Amino acid sequence: MRKLLCLVFVLLLSSALVSQLNAQDNIYTDRPTQTTSSAAVPMGAFQFETGFYMLEYSSSNLIGGTDKYQYFSINNTLLRYGISDRIELRFYQEMYTDRLVSDGSTAFSNSLTFVPTMIGAKFNLVQNNPNLPDIGLIASFGGGVFEETGNGLQSDIRFAFDGSLGQELSISSNLGLSMSNGFDFVTPFYTLVLGHSLDNKVGIFVEAYGSFPEIGTSSHSMDAGLTYLLNSSLQLDVYGGTGLSNGSANLLLGFGLSKRFLK
Repeated sequence: MRKLLCLVFVLLLSSALVSQLNAQDNIYTDRPTQTTSSAAVPMGAFQFETGFYMLEYSSSNLIGGTDKYQYFSINNTLLRYGISDRIELRFYQEMYTDRLVSDGSTAFSNSLTFVPTMIGAKFNLVQNNPNLPDIGLIASFGGGVFEETGNGLQSDIRFAFDGSLGQELSISSNLGLSMSNGFDFVTPFYTLVLGHSLDNKVGIFVEAYGSFPEIGTSSHSMDAGLTYLLNSSLQLDVYGGTGLSNGSANLLLGFGLSKRFLK
């Protein structure tokens, strides 16, 4: 409950300050947040988004010590190509390693592993309508190519919403379903992000997100970070976060970069 109250406080505080970084002349990315934007990359543009992140889950062990499970995403890469101003093709690949640290000593570690390759598309359904938020549909499917997790066919289908709450405040959200092993395990999820451009190069954001799996308890987390534009087509990012519910990661840390290549 205390973490949830902290999240509400941060969101309320941010709502007085923030506006999402979304200058038309600058690169517009789907990282580092969990939230995917409704906007597609321009027709003929190719965009490369990649990064590293670490998740840590802590728990007490039977001898009164602490176990820490650590997940390291060594390279999570999203490739985006605009086939029109409202449709883009998407390719996602991630490699990871993980380990268990018990009372400061590594109990086990695994070698580098591929997660399922995800291929999909984004469709910008509504744009610049004064009565509606911008709306996008993103569908991705994967498994079977560089797949080492044994979870079968994976899919992710989500609606993305981008809207303004005033001259200085905008808000973005996703609602969707992720599925594994075909359609055997369906998990609804949500995201909500607020952001603010401090100047024409630096932007900050705060985000809440969560899921409701069929098996196990719901998971809710938050993160915050900043982006930095080296130029109009190259962006760096850094972020961190924590869980708000039992079973969520205690710690999230990450960084990355995004580059746009115009035709």
